[in-house]
Amino acid sequence: MTLPKRKSRTIEVEKVRYRYIISKSGTASDGCYALNLTIQVEGGPGCILKVEGLSTRDPWLDFPQLDSADKYLGLRPQHVAALIKLALAKGWTARQTGTPFHLDGSEAKASA
Repeated sequence: MTLPKRKSRTIEVEKVRYRYIISKSGTASDGCYALNLTIQVEGGPGCILKVEGLSTRDPWLDFPQLDSADKYLGLRPQHVAALIKLALAKGWTARQTGTPFHLDGSEAKASA
C-alpha cells in the first residue's frame, strides 16, 4: 500500500523523503480526540509506520471561528520528524516491506 499523494504531505528527515497522513478519530467527553499518524517512505513500497496514542484538544473549544476542524490538527512537521527519528531508533526499517510498525506516541512525550 502506498499513501495517496492527494491527501498526504511530504517531509524530509536525514535526507530521506517521507509521506504522511494525519487523521482524527473519536472525541472524548473532555474535548480531546485521538490523532492517527501514518508515515511511509516516499516513492515506493516500504514498511508503514503507524503512530498511536496521540491526542489533542477539540479545536472548537479553543478556536470557534475556524470554518473547518480539519485545518487544526495538533501535529506540526517538527513533531512528525521527531516521531520518525524515534521510530527509526526503535527499529523501524522504512525501506523494507513488511507488516506495519507501531509506535506509541506517548513514548515521544517521555523522551522530549
